[in-house]
Amino acid sequence: MKKLELFLFLALILFCGDAVQAQTFEYPRGCSGPNIFSNPPVFFAEINVDGAVAPDGLEVGLFDDTDGLVGRGTVNSGEVLFFVQGEQTGNGCPVFAPGETVTLKAVLPVGIRLAANSTFTGTLTNGVFDGPDGTTSQTDLFDFRTVTLPVTLLDFRAVTIDRKVELNWATSEEINNSHFEIERSANPTESFVNVGKVLGNGTSEALNTYRFVDPTAEEGINYYRLKQIDFDGTFEYSPIVVVELEEAPQRLLSVFPNPVEVNGRLTVRLQGGWAKGATTLTLFDAGGRRVGKWTELSNGSFNTELPALPAGLYQLVATDGTERLTTGVVVR
Repeated sequence: MKKLELFLFLALILFCGDAVQAQTFEYPRGCSGPNIFSNPPVFFAEINVDGAVAPDGLEVGLFDDTDGLVGRGTVNSGEVLFFVQGEQTGNGCPVFAPGETVTLKAVLPVGIRLAANSTFTGTLTNGVFDGPDGTTSQTDLFDFRTVTLPVTLLDFRAVTIDRKVELNWATSEEINNSHFEIERSANPTESFVNVGKVLGNGTSEALNTYRFVDPTAEEGINYYRLKQIDFDGTFEYSPIVVVELEEAPQRLLSVFPNPVEVNGRLTVRLQGGWAKGATTLTLFDAGGRRVGKWTELSNGSFNTELPALPAGLYQLVATDGTERLTTGVVVR
């Protein structure tokens, strides 16, 4: 909260000071903009341009579902904070109402641009904008592009369903779009791993919707992004979405895919408080002979190449000394 209070103070200076660059986004005639002394909603976000930190002074505006300006600000050190019009200041002036669709725009040298996640449902938590991810616990990142992308991403979101993560996204235009690779990370500042692939629609001007279910998401915070790949191999990354998978109330053991191909790879998912670094997986054949073993595991997803096994039914046993669970694995 101290950080937020600091930014509120800085924002007050910016709105009142003469050194601030004149805004391109203007409130309608007769509308004075938010009254900062009446505790209007506050919007705080990180701003990129073409994947890099936005330059200081970049103008950003928030618009309601009638394209009326309800808030504006300038980027400072890659971040923007401004107040949002939450009460009437004149007849017919645009006013933000929680739950309505809003759009964030930026003024770039090549013109006004949108980020892939610019349009979203605006909600509030204690007077602060939640942003596209629906929570104030994570700062939303908006990446504005100066060039026309091969794919126009309208929406990208992640939700948890039955202890899995479901990703949904939509495009309004695609040019030579081969496919999307879905990438996940527990720490986006370090690395992402590929967890799946969805074919694109080549070249299309129609609305296309996509869905991908990640059955191997780990308990805790998961970060996702799309890697959109053209037929010529060029690619672009989407903005990152965040979803939290709560710890299971009891210990669970699951495998994916099942059946698994001979000499294929298997992902094992441990949930619900398995002893950290002290969980063992053992694979037995139909005759009870041990054909595989993995040790020092913890909660999360474990991906491995199966040993050379003939097709058949196997039993995978997980134990940490206090709990023992078994699941069948079909090799075909």
